Amino acid sequence: MVDLDHAPSSSVLASILGALVTSLRFTPGAGLMERISNALAGSAGAIYATPALVQWLSIKSQAYENGLAFALGLFAMSLMAALTQAIKETQWGQVLTAWLQKRVGG
Repeated sequence: MVDLDHAPSSSVLASILGALVTSLRFTPGAGLMERISNALAGSAGAIYATPALVQWLSIKSQAYENGLAFALGLFAMSLMAALTQAIKETQWGQVLTAWLQKRVGG
């Protein structure tokens, strides 16, 4: 049986590893720089969200906190990848034109 009391005690490390696993394994077709930026953004999101969720959920176990941080790293990286893809696919010219027509009344 796995002894979770001896798990790494850094939720920051768990957050980074979660984002890296997703970035390196589950992001097909993305370039190296995009994977790195997604991993950094995912790590940052998990690093800042983990303490809030730990407090909100009243988690006392360091092992559970690390697991949550890892999962948030996976989720945050996937979210950043999806946002990057949405930004790439958005036709900004049409969005800006529609917005201006509403504002100016054209």
